[in-house]
Amino acid sequence: MRVHLSIVLCASLIASCASAPSSRSGVSTRYATSPPPTQTTAPLSLCSGVSISNAPPTDGFQRIANYQPQAYIHGAAVMRAPVSACVSSGFGPRRGGASGFHHGVDLYTRDPAPVYAGGDGVIEAVTAMRGYGNTILIRHAGGVKTRYAHLSAYAPGLRTGDRVRAGEFIGHTGRTGNATAVHLHYEIIVDGKPRNPLTVGNQLVATLRD
Repeated sequence: MRVHLSIVLCASLIASCASAPSSRSGVSTRYATSPPPTQTTAPLSLCSGVSISNAPPTDGFQRIANYQPQAYIHGAAVMRAPVSACVSSGFGPRRGGASGFHHGVDLYTRDPAPVYAGGDGVIEAVTAMRGYGNTILIRHAGGVKTRYAHLSAYAPGLRTGDRVRAGEFIGHTGRTGNATAVHLHYEIIVDGKPRNPLTVGNQLVATLRD
């Protein structure tokens, strides 16, 4: 069996970032303790009560402006936020944190929460990285990769070379590395360069039209 998800509701976090074994076919059989979110139109919001120096544009209710849950990049479909959370740090220059430029988006969950694969792909790395803590890197089509950092735990049996499907459980949010609160630091990397997860790519309708 496989856990499927076309689109996941994303959110933000309050932090400064600086099992079943895989099947022989290469498609894993891991499951989260709860199913991934399935909302396709629900808004993503900033975390309340937090000063976010690099906050993305929002409407009058602190919801991310023009937010679309899924990005289409070079033929790959990836989620913009593969965990139910709120945004505690955006992409780009910021004050405080581990560095002056934030290469992803922070999704705050307060307590450890399930993290899901942002799209179909192959696990390229499951490792501890300086600053990032426990990290997963997934390679998708079209030169697109996604990185998941500060995890408290990996899905049991997850290993390099596994094939995963969009929405498949891969781990739990945490505060490993130089994180000060439980969250997911999430990156979308295109041709080797980090891009803003909240804006990179097109909506499906635009992609088909173009």
